[in-house]
Amino acid sequence: MKDALLRAEGVSVMLGGTPVLRGVTLAARRGEIVGLTGPNGSGKSTLLRALAGLQKPYEGGIWLGGEALGSTAPSARARQIAFMPQSAERHPFTVLETVLMGRYPHLGRFELEGRRDRDIALEVMRRAGVEEFAGRQIDTLSGGERQRVLLARALAQQADVLLLDEPTAALDLKHRLLVMDAVREEAAARDVAVIAAMHDLSLAGRYCDRLLLMDAGRIISAGAPDEVLTPENLRAAFGVETVIEPDSVTGRPQVTLLGASGISGTAVGQAGGEGPRRMGEGVRVHVICGAGSGRDLMHQLVSAGYTVTSCVLGQGDTDRETAERLKVEFVPSPPFSAVSDVEHTLHLKLVEAADFVVLCDMAVGRNNLPNLHAAAGARRLLIVDGRPFSELDYTGGDAALAFEPLVHQGRRVARPDVLRTLARGSG
Repeated sequence: MKDALLRAEGVSVMLGGTPVLRGVTLAARRGEIVGLTGPNGSGKSTLLRALAGLQKPYEGGIWLGGEALGSTAPSARARQIAFMPQSAERHPFTVLETVLMGRYPHLGRFELEGRRDRDIALEVMRRAGVEEFAGRQIDTLSGGERQRVLLARALAQQADVLLLDEPTAALDLKHRLLVMDAVREEAAARDVAVIAAMHDLSLAGRYCDRLLLMDAGRIISAGAPDEVLTPENLRAAFGVETVIEPDSVTGRPQVTLLGASGISGTAVGQAGGEGPRRMGEGVRVHVICGAGSGRDLMHQLVSAGYTVTSCVLGQGDTDRETAERLKVEFVPSPPFSAVSDVEHTLHLKLVEAADFVVLCDMAVGRNNLPNLHAAAGARRLLIVDGRPFSELDYTGGDAALAFEPLVHQGRRVARPDVLRTLARGSG
């Protein structure tokens, strides 16, 4: 990447005779946020320390602009690279004094902070949400508050490169957003290159321009968030099953954790093996739905690796459109027509073949009443606990009579818990 501000090529690091980084190559440009993610021990912190010049690699090289990082004088490097560690060292200084330490690279020998330095410190403290703590000793703050002070100190440095090690790890939801908004603002306003190690995958997907997924000291996937945050990649790196969907507001990838994969496998890009077994592999789930009640669930089930089938669905039904797009087997029916005996028989065969049947909170009329009756043939029945059934019955009570024994036969589950219940039941 020719226009990279910070670049690493083939960087390897040994700690205590153990390889921690193995041939890592990356680059960060001005104005972008690059996220590092991966399991504990994957090398994220060591990589940040190497990029900051605090850890010397035994192989490979790091360049800041066009100059090798190792040949840059420490004072000049401190003006160009700001590093935020995971936790604050203990000391008796106040918050304002701590943040003003970020101005030291810009001061001459024996020079004291001036009015401009204090103004910069107070401004970044405001952006990090710690202005009210200015006179308090840093040791009296909570872990999350100290973390925000460290961010303010890094911002006060006004460097061209910002290296952040887990900047949101100890923060509540509000301050995670505040911190990442401040980082995004810094990258945009001053054209700063940011590299941040992050465990919160959804937050990383929301704020980062590019992601690097690490495992065992290597980068196993790199690219845009939607290219890196995939069920396959996260299964390989973390050993977990996930559903990845676009956030309804931002459009960025949103990660929902389902559970552990159960079998660890080979990381993406490594030779040998086919990787870990997917959570739903070999398990058939039949979804009885209609009018969009099963759309999201079918998508989640397919993403988790389940073999999914569905009920009799008429032409024009939004659930049918979803099933067709996902290649989910279902029984097709003409639009606005009642389920025929032939269609019902085909539907019963799909129910019989399923390990689980999920009955969604769908509206039931005369046309699709047989779909409800078919649920009685389930070996294991999960009933989505949504709207009261009285609001879904458009048959004058016949559907309610069919639904009552299903409640005793099956298990009622809140919609967000369906996949977790399936995972436990099929493990």
